[in-house]
Amino acid sequence: MRIIIIGPTLLTRNCIEALLKNGKDKIIAVYTLQDSFATKKARFENMDDFKERGLNIIKISDINSPEVVQQIKDMNPDVIFELGWSQIICPEILNISKKGCIGVHASLLPKNRGAASLNWSIIKGEKKTGVSLFYLAEKPDDGEVIAQKEFSIDDRDDISTLHSKSDLASAELIIENIDDIRNNTVKKLVQNPEEVTYTKRRKPEDGIIDWNLSSSDLYNWIRAQTHPFPGAFSKLKGKKIFIWSSEKTDKQSDKDPGYISSIESKKGIFVSTKDNQILLKRIQHGDGIEMWADDFAEKNEIKTGDFFGD
Repeated sequence: MRIIIIGPTLLTRNCIEALLKNGKDKIIAVYTLQDSFATKKARFENMDDFKERGLNIIKISDINSPEVVQQIKDMNPDVIFELGWSQIICPEILNISKKGCIGVHASLLPKNRGAASLNWSIIKGEKKTGVSLFYLAEKPDDGEVIAQKEFSIDDRDDISTLHSKSDLASAELIIENIDDIRNNTVKKLVQNPEEVTYTKRRKPEDGIIDWNLSSSDLYNWIRAQTHPFPGAFSKLKGKKIFIWSSEKTDKQSDKDPGYISSIESKKGIFVSTKDNQILLKRIQHGDGIEMWADDFAEKNEIKTGDFFGD
């Protein structure tokens, strides 16, 4: 088949690598974002190195511009894969390729349609999720499902490791189903509208921490928004502090939520929550240097009795 790839992320790269290794089909073009989006798009990947392997890398800002739509038509692809592209793809592109426009979504559709599905899975304390390979439709995440692959959300996972699991599952799904796509033997599954749930897009300012949550909920909150995302944050002595990693403890809280109960060398900062204390391990002052929390406390004269929060 003649394949066009649309995507600018690490997911895109991992799926391209899988298709190249499989070697049965030809990637005739990869549409990716212009380099100016590098700091705006989570998990952005520069694809220039693929040029050395013979791929046609095309950098754009709008996949639905008339020029791009016409260019894709002129290439006459057999199939289009959308892999990590945030912009909704217009119906004109969806109808170009003979075998459809196929995407992957990081949930077990119809559950968790929408943006930031993996982040929300962690925040909500879910124990499993997965990826769905499906045909794109005019309504986002609404198309017929080709196949799905489930994986666990371990207590040790954060958003970075969960994305790695999702990338691996996505690449495997594409290769496991590429022959059926090529041979028009896909068994399509219509999504049940009664089972649909949605997740909403997240903005950097949504990362603010509510210390009145339980220690488990706070642990999930922090690990769901760590690198490469904007991060969970709070105020300490009137200054914005990012918290990049934490750990649940069995130490009960006997102070108000947000109270710094203790600071232990080589461990971190223990903070009261709704129930047990949470251990903060890696933190950062605004746009400063990320540090171990106990080192940060020493350098910034943070003491037991100080409070996180407004």
